[in-house]
Amino acid sequence: MTETSLILASASPYRATILNDLGLSFSQVPADIDESPLEDEQPMALAARLGLEKARKVASTLDPAGSWLVIGSDQVCHHNGQVCGKPGDRTHAIEHLSTFSGDWVTFSTSLALVACDGREFSLVEDYKCRFRDLTRTEIEQYLDLDEPWDCAGAIRIEKSAALLMESTQGRDVNALVGIPVMALREALAEFDLDIFDFIKPS
Repeated sequence: MTETSLILASASPYRATILNDLGLSFSQVPADIDESPLEDEQPMALAARLGLEKARKVASTLDPAGSWLVIGSDQVCHHNGQVCGKPGDRTHAIEHLSTFSGDWVTFSTSLALVACDGREFSLVEDYKCRFRDLTRTEIEQYLDLDEPWDCAGAIRIEKSAALLMESTQGRDVNALVGIPVMALREALAEFDLDIFDFIKPS
């Protein structure tokens, strides 16, 4: 196994689950940053900036003489140019999903890496979902099942959200959950690291 420590700059249980399911050895350090969008900031630019800021924030707390790599990520849900954040409650979740009905919605997920030697890597991967024409009853049923108050756009894809959709477009469904895994493998290679070297022995 590589001697480089992998650190996830996030408190998200969804992102941690993705890395755990891969069998990766990593530690998790929350990154407390202001996630407010800048004036006229586009959704993809917002996702990219926040992912990199999270990685940089955690990296700034680490020993510069150590051997580590910090992973930052953020997801922005957007529809018709408007950012749709985490609903926080049932009322806002209903508003999001009612607006999504019968239309395409894009989830832009950033991946940022910051290394102990100062090198950085950043990208944004889109995943698009087309929602069925949703009835209020279907929306209510989904919310009863998933309670997605802390999910961008009120979409918890690892549970029941796929039942609201009729088609999707994207390279990696993991991006919709929270971290683009295929891109992570490619990004680690940019740092001359093999993702398989971080897998915990069984």
